[in-house]
Amino acid sequence: MPKICKSIHQYSKGKISSENMDVLMEIGHGCMVTRNYIYQRYGGIKSLGKLYSGYAIDAEVKAAGFREQIGLPSVYFTASVNRALGDIKIMWAQIKNGINDAANKNERFSPEDRHYIRFAVKVNGCLENILNGKSVTLPEEIQPRYESIIAELGDENRQRVKSLNRYICRQTRKRLHRLHTDNETYFTIKKQGYRYGESGGEHGIFLATKVNRQRIFIPLTDTNVYDRMLDIKLNPQKRTVEIIIPLFVNTRQHEDYTNEIGISLGLWDMITTSTRNVYGSEFGKMQQEVSRFILKENYRDDKKSISGTQGYQKRKAAMDAALKNYVNRELNRMLAQEKPNTIYMAKLPRNPGMHTARHHDDQQITKGTGDTHFLRMWKKGFVTERLQWKCQQNGVSIIEVIGKGIGTECSACGQKGTVKGENFRCQVCGFEENKKVNGARNALNRGKTGKQLNKQFPQEEDQ
Repeated sequence: MPKICKSIHQYSKGKISSENMDVLMEIGHGCMVTRNYIYQRYGGIKSLGKLYSGYAIDAEVKAAGFREQIGLPSVYFTASVNRALGDIKIMWAQIKNGINDAANKNERFSPEDRHYIRFAVKVNGCLENILNGKSVTLPEEIQPRYESIIAELGDENRQRVKSLNRYICRQTRKRLHRLHTDNETYFTIKKQGYRYGESGGEHGIFLATKVNRQRIFIPLTDTNVYDRMLDIKLNPQKRTVEIIIPLFVNTRQHEDYTNEIGISLGLWDMITTSTRNVYGSEFGKMQQEVSRFILKENYRDDKKSISGTQGYQKRKAAMDAALKNYVNRELNRMLAQEKPNTIYMAKLPRNPGMHTARHHDDQQITKGTGDTHFLRMWKKGFVTERLQWKCQQNGVSIIEVIGKGIGTECSACGQKGTVKGENFRCQVCGFEENKKVNGARNALNRGKTGKQLNKQFPQEEDQ
């Protein structure tokens, strides 16, 4: 059964002592220094081949004696090294995706050119040699495939290969950067570095320190016990500790989830489906209330901002929590009612609706009004993240489709129509529908006909 990772949180009980917080901050500083050391030493192209051979890097780091220099226990040091290497791998995955996306958008490239670039980027040994200016020599089982791809280019003198390799190098240079962190309040500990227990009648956790065989005790608000790597988050101002525990849980399987639907995300109505249902009709109103609360408190006539006061922070946190809870409830309701096996949605632009948007009562919001602040706060990132998470939990596939022109295309005949207010109308076939429903139906149509990003069709630029 497929599994997904979710996070459980534990919290320290009351304020921990200043002495213990200083000990933890010293550990956090050492973990930060360790991560930056790994970023600097192994974040470049010369170390690309070592990333997927952890033993080689472990041996090098041990030989360098860096852990002994900073005096960090291995339960923190090894976890920090692994986290930094994971960050570097994520960066390289993003670089590779970026190169492929750029190649897909480049009209000068033939299908054979793109095929070569995809292969060169995917095979680690191949990419490493290209970036370091070396001839490409691959394992015996892969080399023939590489040669056949070159043969498809019809490039006897390999001038095309050289040109494509230069393109890969340029695209890499545009995206490659040295990672760095200034965060010393967030670090990871291996399970050998802690134990749960009691002290002074309180349940809590004993954490390893930089002093051999000496641990500090942190009382906790619950009595749960875990046995895996933990993330430690410090709040030195409040002298509190948060523990984040990753857990892998089984996805839920729903035999009655058999439908395919298209959806359209909105600024006011959170989600409109191809089945003409709306979920999150209060979404825009709740966001506007948060936005106007911030504007009111920070730009009052007397110019006395209270944005840093406890009352302001408490009120804003309550409004944010209410909005997030509402999003989760509506997403759960949508899945339970629609029972989808697959959801299709258009790829969102970088700044949706920033030029204009319409209120539910047809009042237009444009640049230059106070509500542009509201538009900037549109929680599309939170909605899409929670949607993806809910779909993972319930075994539902969510697929992005090409979004270009999806709002003006007629979902009935495929011709271009017009949008006026909340309505869509096609002059060709006479079809009329709510514009969000029409967009959701187009998402469904495009998904079912294969117009899916990174599949049969290249990913288009953000509109």
